[in-house]
Amino acid sequence: MSYTIARRKPTVEEHRRLSESVGWADAFWWEAMPASLAGSTCGVVVHQDGGELLGMGRVVGDGAFYFYIQDVVVHPDYQGCGVGRIIVDELVDQIRQLAPGHCFVGLFATPAAETLYRKLGWGEQEMLGMWKVVRD
Repeated sequence: MSYTIARRKPTVEEHRRLSESVGWADAFWWEAMPASLAGSTCGVVVHQDGGELLGMGRVVGDGAFYFYIQDVVVHPDYQGCGVGRIIVDELVDQIRQLAPGHCFVGLFATPAAETLYRKLGWGEQEMLGMWKVVRD
């Protein structure tokens, strides 16, 4: 498979299309997405040569020491083809360029993506990860 890797933040439309493809469309507040994407530290978008959108990912954080990999999504038709690995590797490389000394990088993974992240060297630490959705 031939593909193009773009080191940029996904557009709202790209984010929406990929999120819908994996059933995540209701997980986001789309009115806030333009500001959310603009506030991202960096990102990656992968297209198949010919233009088809394959996947995306982005990083949020302070840009110096704390980074969180967010919204790594691969279209279901291309899962298991190495696209997720490419996205994560590209994001980690961008983080290394921003913080060449050392830094903290966190992420949350779906159960389906756990194997991928473990193969890439991610794992549980002594800390407990928690999250909460805050709504009006």
